[in-house]
Amino acid sequence: MKKIAENRYPHSATLFKFCKEALDIRYEGNVKVIDQDVGAILGYDPADCSHWKKGKKNIRALSTLRTIADHLSIDERLLIDIAAGKVGFDEAVFEYRGYGAFSLNGRTSENLKKEFFKNPSRYQGENGRLTFEELFDIDRPSVCKAVDSIVSSGKFEEAPIYVPEICQIFPNFTTVADDTLTTPVDVKTEGQGADLRVTVRYSGSETLPYLRFLVARELFKYLVNSGNLHVAHIRTCPEEVLDIRANLFAGLLLVPGKMLRKEVEKIDTSHDIVNQLAEVFWVSKAMMNQRLRDYMENLT
Repeated sequence: MKKIAENRYPHSATLFKFCKEALDIRYEGNVKVIDQDVGAILGYDPADCSHWKKGKKNIRALSTLRTIADHLSIDERLLIDIAAGKVGFDEAVFEYRGYGAFSLNGRTSENLKKEFFKNPSRYQGENGRLTFEELFDIDRPSVCKAVDSIVSSGKFEEAPIYVPEICQIFPNFTTVADDTLTTPVDVKTEGQGADLRVTVRYSGSETLPYLRFLVARELFKYLVNSGNLHVAHIRTCPEEVLDIRANLFAGLLLVPGKMLRKEVEKIDTSHDIVNQLAEVFWVSKAMMNQRLRDYMENLT
């Protein structure tokens, strides 16, 4: 019998690894996910499951990927990209987790309210006696104003936004590609206030869509912590709000509202709108989906 080479289909092996991680995320660590749990998605016996895991079985049929997508409640286009080798493991997991909240609502809001009223002194500090609504205000208009100010100062008028050119506006904020990095990004800070220096290393030699988003997030935090004039009008806030503002800032910076309106007018509506816009703005389809929802809700 001819021996089948190990990892003959590396992208299928990546797909298996992703599915296992996705199940672990779904169960929030409360259930130990084993290999056979992944195989069970497709009704595989232990042998077939092992072949899939080791890259000996090619998983690429659309009906098969659709079954996985339905089970994981995920856009099958992401699975297609994984199976085709267009999206690596780290990027796929980030896409599955999502790009974070752009506003404060739902379960996150309720949990923060409980914590706020349980330990009000933790959040008040130098801010005095602020209400929950005042303290946890995302202040979208101010974040939009900061983005508009940066885009205007850099004279960026056409999509896509080039993150390296954005970073050049701020000499103390630098990015470095690092093929040896085992995490998507690594952030190093020196100094504080106006003297704050931040270096963001990102994995690989290419700035992938999700890495562009992560770098933009770190840029916002740098601007806030250094007291930069572009964000001077934004009031200080708890860390939970800072994270949401950073997500919002990154989304608005990579897909500015004015540019989005202009590109929507040019796209071919007979084809996938999200896919077309994602390619224009150099963002992922998941990110474009979220930004479009955000835009429709706020028109900015």
